[in-house]
Amino acid sequence: MEPDERGESDQSESDLGADQGDFADNDFDLPEHDGSDAPISKADVADFGEADDLEIDVDQESDLDDETDLGVTLISPKPVEVDLDTEIDQHGEMDQDADVSGEVGEDEGRDIGVDTDQRLEVDHRLHLNIEVSEDDGAIVVKVVAEVEDDVEIESDVDVDVGNGDEYSLDPDINQDTEIDDNIDVDVEIRDDLDADVDVEITSLVDALSKAVIDAWEANDSIELDVVLHDWATIDSDIDIIVDLGGLA
Repeated sequence: MEPDERGESDQSESDLGADQGDFADNDFDLPEHDGSDAPISKADVADFGEADDLEIDVDQESDLDDETDLGVTLISPKPVEVDLDTEIDQHGEMDQDADVSGEVGEDEGRDIGVDTDQRLEVDHRLHLNIEVSEDDGAIVVKVVAEVEDDVEIESDVDVDVGNGDEYSLDPDINQDTEIDDNIDVDVEIRDDLDADVDVEITSLVDALSKAVIDAWEANDSIELDVVLHDWATIDSDIDIIVDLGGLA
């Protein structure tokens, strides 16, 4: 693609990207080149002209968020004994790897292979047990909350540059996302007590990945950008309201 064709082309970015979900709210801003020449797609990569140099830029960004908020509210005309037992186990792991290799030969062309692998796994398990009972005339509210979160992000990039008769770009984008959200709530009111237990749980468990491969020619140089973004989050708000207002 010649520079003077830019005004006639409606292609603003190369067609080598893959995405999942809507990234508008996640601040995933992709870098842009200086605009000196129009970007190219996989179909155009063989027409690089007389470019001599190859510049490769690999960018990996991973975001991991894990937050749990637990609140207990009691409404009672009588004194209440509260037994609160919470166990929160949060585990997060990120692994990023980039490998760029190449060889120089007598051929004028270059065979560029780009392999990207993104694996996101988010597991959220919440078990909530609430028991309201009476012990020697005293009201006892027992709350047992067990939260177990496991978030793993793996992001790998492999760029291999070999000899060829012409310029070619072979991208391979692999993305795998696994999300498990398990919430279990048990409420037990004993001793014929007049109690109202309300449990409100707001849980956001999500994971998104995006990969973009962009190539263009500028100043007798081929410039290749490989950008990977990963975002995984667990955000839980747990509100427990125990209303004992009906007790005499």
